[in-house]
Amino acid sequence: MSIPVSIPNASNLFQTINVAFTEISRMRCKILLFTLIFGVFQIKAQKNEFNKEKAAYGNWGVQTQFISKTVKPGNDFYTYVNEGWLSSVKIPSGSSGFNSYSEAKDKINLRINEIIRDGVKAGHSPNQSLKQISSVYQGYLDTDHMDKVGLKPIEKDLQNILAIGSNEEAAKWMADPKSFSIVAIHTTPDLNDRSKFLVSLNESGIGLPTPEYYTKDDAVYIKHRKSYKEYIIRTFELAGIKNADRRADEILNIETKLAKLQWTPAQMRDSKINSHVINTIDLNTYAPGFPWKVFLKERQVDNVDQVILQADTAIKAKAKLFAETSTDVWSSYLAFHWIVNHSTLLSKDFRQNYFNFYGTQLSGIRTDTPRDQKSIQYVNSRLGQLVGKLYVEKYFPESNRQSIENLVGYIRRAFSERLEKLDWLDEKSRKEAVAKLNAVTVRIGYPEVWRDYSLLNFDAKNPIVNEQMIAKANWDYERSLLDKKFTSKEWYQIPQTVDATSSKLYNSIEFPAGILQPIFFDPNADAAVNFGAIGAIIGHELGHCFDDQGSLFDGNGVMRDWWTTETRKQFEDRTQRLIEQYNNFSPLEGIHLNGKQTLGENIGDLTGVVVAHAAYQLYLKDHPQEKKTLNGFRPDQRYFLSFAQVNRSLYTPEALRLSAEKDYHAPAQYRVNGVVRNVDAWYKAFNIQKNDKLYLKTQDRVRIW
Repeated sequence: MSIPVSIPNASNLFQTINVAFTEISRMRCKILLFTLIFGVFQIKAQKNEFNKEKAAYGNWGVQTQFISKTVKPGNDFYTYVNEGWLSSVKIPSGSSGFNSYSEAKDKINLRINEIIRDGVKAGHSPNQSLKQISSVYQGYLDTDHMDKVGLKPIEKDLQNILAIGSNEEAAKWMADPKSFSIVAIHTTPDLNDRSKFLVSLNESGIGLPTPEYYTKDDAVYIKHRKSYKEYIIRTFELAGIKNADRRADEILNIETKLAKLQWTPAQMRDSKINSHVINTIDLNTYAPGFPWKVFLKERQVDNVDQVILQADTAIKAKAKLFAETSTDVWSSYLAFHWIVNHSTLLSKDFRQNYFNFYGTQLSGIRTDTPRDQKSIQYVNSRLGQLVGKLYVEKYFPESNRQSIENLVGYIRRAFSERLEKLDWLDEKSRKEAVAKLNAVTVRIGYPEVWRDYSLLNFDAKNPIVNEQMIAKANWDYERSLLDKKFTSKEWYQIPQTVDATSSKLYNSIEFPAGILQPIFFDPNADAAVNFGAIGAIIGHELGHCFDDQGSLFDGNGVMRDWWTTETRKQFEDRTQRLIEQYNNFSPLEGIHLNGKQTLGENIGDLTGVVVAHAAYQLYLKDHPQEKKTLNGFRPDQRYFLSFAQVNRSLYTPEALRLSAEKDYHAPAQYRVNGVVRNVDAWYKAFNIQKNDKLYLKTQDRVRIW
């Protein structure tokens, strides 16, 4: 980057001096001469100082020192770009993985740490937000106090749970925001009127990550089940609750039954089957066995006329199971999970027990994160908007927002031009697609309106009370959405989030301040790098508006089939080929990716790279001076290097297995290699040949948007 400066040329300089000699005294002329010459040098110095600024990663945005000297781009592009990083970086203690998102979060946590520490130092600061943040932070950090009081903060709750005398009472406890339940409750936009929300009910109820952990007979799953039972027994024993072994068997048995009823991740992302709107009065008829009226009343939403059932057949089956299961079992189930849900705020033996199972056994984490770091993460997750407002005031300049708006403009333009040229879109579908693209709302940085926490008075000596207050406040906020007019400008992430999202219901995409920093976006990096990183992410989120689920909704967020039959078939034929490609990827022996489960993200990845690359070409037309080679890499090469760099990731084996089985995103190497092999421009940029492992024949490359 450079700034325009006006430096007097030699003729103008001497002309000025000559005039000065004839019209003013010799001394004044000397002063003028000195001033002019000094001004030239000052401007040059300022320019040179500006040019000293460089990208945060490498000289221009990519850490080229990590590029492999032995792996060919066409055989494994992900490793080619990242080999040095993958072999030299270690997963931090307390984590099950590390990637660009983790790295950015670490930077943000350091900044938030500074904000929170300032709040703690301020003590009786007049800043209400800092006082609230400080109390919650100190409460979580004070493990000495937790060790001293032990189980006492939840002792009365446990006594009441263990004294439950009916399934109706069990349902009341399941309605508590800090409890565990076989039914999850949230508020969700009304599919027929995006300006209002309805209560939504979804399945829940298992303590292990996925149903497979209960049902598969592979040695690793058998080991996990054994460890889970031991964890349950140990939890009850620490709490002084009798019959721990019997209770553990009952809990494992009921959760296994619940797991067998659970919908698959692929089913859960299917909008067509997850939008069952039902009159509240008909819940008992559709899903008898669960005391719906009691549950909804306890949650303070018994006045609603309709609810949305997600995973409706699973909820129906679980309601029946609830009625068939004894109150004693539900009592043990609720007591165990009540302890689990508060474990990180209890004494050391509970904290260690929790970490040993969920950290080490399930995630492969050997050493826990230091408590002071966890305290920062805790406050950030619980009081995100309070922290976020302070964060953006200090760390997110308006210039960053403007830069992203400009980049979004190029990507919108590129996407629009592609829509006009796609040969598989008929004119009716093309017109609808263009209208939808033009209607997308883009949110950048932070919300216009902030959450109000002013009525919450936290106590540093009562972290569990603080936790329960926050959980209740969050539900009260969600519940308040039932009574307000909702717009596409409303945010659903906190500003310091390192992520980006898309909403098919509001036809909107969102980029918080947290992701608008290096390695994703760097105002001092080469343009190719920003287009390959944040540009591809922007394109990815726009791609979600047109993926297998987003494409079911029109520009107003209404579920409507705006496609012609033939064009929809063309789209589904192309996406099926993408499913088959990803089905063939195997990150671990015996484990294959589920191409249908990851389809939406795979479409997003492919769309993002293709559209952002087209946007970069538009940018180069406007900035031809940037079509230069840097460190031997041409513009297109730098674009793809950046895309691969931003996706670099490390996993523990346990985390990789969980990612492959549960995540809607493919593991990192496939988010790179699985995409570039379908992009013609990548073949040209790196001279990919037919004998390269990633090579696909032209007719076998998937082209969607």
